[in-house]
Amino acid sequence: SGTIKKRMNQYGADLCGIAPVARFVNAPKGSHPCDIYPDCKSVAVFASRFPLSTLQANTNAPYTLVRNKMVEKVDWISFNVSNELETEGLASVPIPSADPYDYWDADRTHGRGIMSLKHAGVLAGLGVLGKNTLLMNERFGNMIWLGAILVSVDLKPDPIASYEDCCSECTLCIDSCPQHALEGTTLDQKLCRERSISYNHGGGWVLSCNICRKICPYHNGLSAKC
Repeated sequence: SGTIKKRMNQYGADLCGIAPVARFVNAPKGSHPCDIYPDCKSVAVFASRFPLSTLQANTNAPYTLVRNKMVEKVDWISFNVSNELETEGLASVPIPSADPYDYWDADRTHGRGIMSLKHAGVLAGLGVLGKNTLLMNERFGNMIWLGAILVSVDLKPDPIASYEDCCSECTLCIDSCPQHALEGTTLDQKLCRERSISYNHGGGWVLSCNICRKICPYHNGLSAKC
């Protein structure tokens, strides 16, 4: 596990954790690591820091640019590490950090990655889930982008994070969502998508809403107080 983490760090990951496949007992059917890769024994989850300065701009175009580059960066890490492992005789399967994915419900405009990376992050000890449904890390808050590799051998697991998640009385993200898409546990994607992505006639698009990420007192780490 140390070797895989070291490789991930060398390619730009800021956090790495290992979850044994046995921890995924509650994964939805079709999204369990073994549904994706039957020989999976361990899941190596990693995260790269999302630059905070993007939240300070008066337009979300820079945030959108960085998000897209984060997808490229994280997928590049997954690809490179998985490829290197295979050349050394260790089978592994990279998980897309965003798309492509298989599941799409057109009526609900609801998509689902082939595996939930934020839940995998919890099981690998990288953080806890907030009421905004984002993974929060003790050091980087929710300003991280996640990736994972399914590995065919048993690796030394990391402990699940023991620190607390959101303050029990805090409802900032829920109250601030202009679409009322949050209720503390899940996200209504249909409501969220109506506001979160804007298109223009020139064919461009921008992630036009990131309030649930930005409004969180812990978006820059868990040292802040509600």
